[in-house]
Amino acid sequence: MENLTLNITPSFEIKDDRFDTNQIADCHLLIEVSRDRFRFTVYNSIYDLVMWLEDYHVFSLLNENQLLKTLKNVYQNHQFLAANYWKTIRLSVNANHFTLIPEEYYESNEAAKYLNFAAGRNISEKEQIIDFRFSRFGAVCIFGIEKETITWFKEMYPARKIDPIPVIGTLIEGIVEDKNNQGLHIYFEDYYITIIYFKDSKLHFCNRFHFRTSQDMVYHVLFVMNELGLQTDTPVIFYGEITSFSDRYIQLGQSLSNIKFALNPSKIRFSQYFSDLPEHRYYSLFSSYYLY
Repeated sequence: MENLTLNITPSFEIKDDRFDTNQIADCHLLIEVSRDRFRFTVYNSIYDLVMWLEDYHVFSLLNENQLLKTLKNVYQNHQFLAANYWKTIRLSVNANHFTLIPEEYYESNEAAKYLNFAAGRNISEKEQIIDFRFSRFGAVCIFGIEKETITWFKEMYPARKIDPIPVIGTLIEGIVEDKNNQGLHIYFEDYYITIIYFKDSKLHFCNRFHFRTSQDMVYHVLFVMNELGLQTDTPVIFYGEITSFSDRYIQLGQSLSNIKFALNPSKIRFSQYFSDLPEHRYYSLFSSYYLY
């Protein structure tokens, strides 16, 4: 098993050769992790630009903590990731389970019960349960991250405060900050979709669904739209792991008539090296910058 992460290389990367490791103290490091992904980007405040991006697949197989093994390998062999003098560090977690609770009903000592109910089982004792407050909506997002993973990050960056936030949080905050908080938004992962609906600029619905086939995925989308009373011409914005030539896009396009892909967060500038980047793919990672 140990050999699975040797000599790991990014599945995708963009590098601006103007970036210098001597500039790290003036850079924000934005990190996003999940069970099967590790990605990061560097926002350089000297140039006021996003200048670096690397994306890694984590091949979990039967090992529960392959993410941590992959992280250790990448950091050990990376030219600057382990530097401990970043201006700020933001860690986003794409948790396997999360739930949203209205703030007026939320009791912090009941967080584990809320998450257990959402997961349909008791969350492993290996996970640390964390809450994230949506101040704009009066809601609290409860999610989990493996204790070993968050402990490792805090030990890796002892000079910086590491407060994990949920990927759903960065996504929603980005949508609101970019003033796109109307209509339906769908965030795609390899085998999950998160459906978000805003009504009258307020968060009205948010849930994550597992699927095995494109047909399953289309069913979830159409079922939610029917429950919300939405027509098939409702504006829908796509984020994450989807392309215009993928089977899931083609099948959704047969039912939905008003689809578009998300653009990069509007208040963030990018190096010219990012000009060919599919803008919707890393929206959640980039929009974590909004939470500074």
